[in-house]
Formats: sequence, structure tokens, C-alpha cells
Amino acid sequence: MKNESLGIDIGNVIINHRLTDKDDKTLHEERYSTIPAAEGVFDAVKKLNDEKFHGNIFLISKCTPWAQEKILAWLKDNDFYTKTGVKPENIFFCRERHEKDNICKANSITYFIDDRLEVLSHMVDTVPNLFLYQPDQAEIDEYRQFLPRVTRVESWAEIMALLT
Repeated sequence: MKNESLGIDIGNVIINHRLTDKDDKTLHEERYSTIPAAEGVFDAVKKLNDEKFHGNIFLISKCTPWAQEKILAWLKDNDFYTKTGVKPENIFFCRERHEKDNICKANSITYFIDDRLEVLSHMVDTVPNLFLYQPDQAEIDEYRQFLPRVTRVESWAEIMALLT
């Protein structure tokens, strides 16, 4: 059997921006690493990395070069690599949402978790197992035709129940 691998979006799936003040410039400029992790993400990713995906976990984020620097600092400052076992070389960034699909193809991703149905819509023919994490209702309305191809999840505990 082919090795299974997991791709995970970063914003709002690992780093939880949902409760932050979007207008708090010092938070995003100077204190980005204090933005909380999604509840249960460290333990879940560690367990999945050790027991199911055996090191084949990839973080794939669409962001600006500025945000990429902030995200890499957050991962380091929050001891993400040590806590989860995810390798720094398994982190990928792209500038457009649809580019995540090519990264998934290049790394033979078999599972992907994202908070954006638009992103998952590009993967329906290439990634067999798609998980929509705490999605935005307006985006669901816009990309509704792809909902039958994804599994909607609201927590890392729910993801663990489905994947272990």
C-alpha cells in the first residue's frame, strides 16, 4: 500500500486567528507568536505524525512573503517542530490558493485539512480525503457544489476521531 500523507493549512487550522483583533497592528507586527494555536492541535499532529502518517505530514500555506516570515517565527517560537515531530523541510508556502494543489501532487498528499472550501475545491480530483475545518458560511455558500466531496469538521478532536 502506498504511504499515506497529510497536508495541513496553517492559518485558522494550526494558528487560530479567529479570536484575534484584526485591527491590532502590534499583535500582527510585534506579537504574532502570541496568537494561540488551535485547541488540541499539537497533541493531535504529534499523534498523527507518529502513529498514522509516520513523518509524512506537510504544512501548506497560501500567504504573502511578510506573513510567511511571521508564520515561520510562530512555528519556531511555539516549539511546533519539537511538539509535533513535523520536519521544517515539510513546510511549503505559495502565493495563490490554487497552488496548494500542485504542492499536494508533488508530495503525494492523501489527506488535506483546510478552513477554506475554495482551496479544497481545487483538490477534489487529486487528494482523496479532504477535511473542511471550521469553515466560513459565506464561502460555503459560494462553493457549495464541492461540499459533497469534503468532510466538515469543527475540532481537532473530531479530526482525531475520524483519522485514528
